[in-house]
Amino acid sequence: MRARETAGLLLSALDRDEMVARFLDMYAAKYRRPGRADHPFLYREQLSRIRREAILVMVLRIEAALPARLKVNVTVRTPRKRKKTGRKNAGAVARKRHPELELAIPFLDLFREEFFVALGQAMRWSEEDAQEFWRDLELYETLKTHEGRLMSGASRRLAIAGPFVDRVGLLLDPSLMEQARHEAAKFELELNVAADRVLRVVFSRRRAN
Repeated sequence: MRARETAGLLLSALDRDEMVARFLDMYAAKYRRPGRADHPFLYREQLSRIRREAILVMVLRIEAALPARLKVNVTVRTPRKRKKTGRKNAGAVARKRHPELELAIPFLDLFREEFFVALGQAMRWSEEDAQEFWRDLELYETLKTHEGRLMSGASRRLAIAGPFVDRVGLLLDPSLMEQARHEAAKFELELNVAADRVLRVVFSRRRAN
C-alpha cells in the first residue's frame, strides 16, 4: 500500500542518508563549533531531537502534497480526531459541505490514517509519544499557515522563519542563534526536497491493485 510505503521511505531517506548527522557535522566544521568527538552526549541529544523536528517537517510536506497526488482538488481545513497511531475522519465536515467529495475525501482520510499507523509503528510510539507528535504537527501547521498568509511566494522561499528554523536553531547553537537559524532554514529546504522525492517514487510506481 502506498501509505505504508511512504512512511517507510520517509524514515529511510532521513536515516539511510544520515541527513541529520551530516547537517550537524557540516555545521560544526563550517563554524568551528564542538562536534560529535568533543561532546558525544550533547551530540546524541541534538541528533535525536533534531531528527524528530525533521520528521515533522517531512510529514507536513507530504500531508500538504497528498490532495494533489490523490487528485482531491478541493482544499478544506477541518478538525482532526486524534488516535494513538493515526488520524481519522479528517474530512467528515467537508463531506457535508461538499457532497462531490463523498468518494475523494474518504480515500484521502484512509491514506493519512494508514500512513500515520505505519509511522507510529516504525517509531515505536507510546500513547504519550503519539499525542505529543500530533500537538507539534498541528503547531507546525498553524504557524506555517499564518506565515504563508503574510508572505508572497518568493519571500516565503527565502524567509528564515518558521517553527523548524526557530526550534532547530535553539537546539543547534543557542549562543549564535542567527547563524544557527540560517543553517536550519537551508536544512529545511533539503528536507522538503527529500519528502518530495519520496512521493515521486511512491506515486510513479504502477500498482497491481
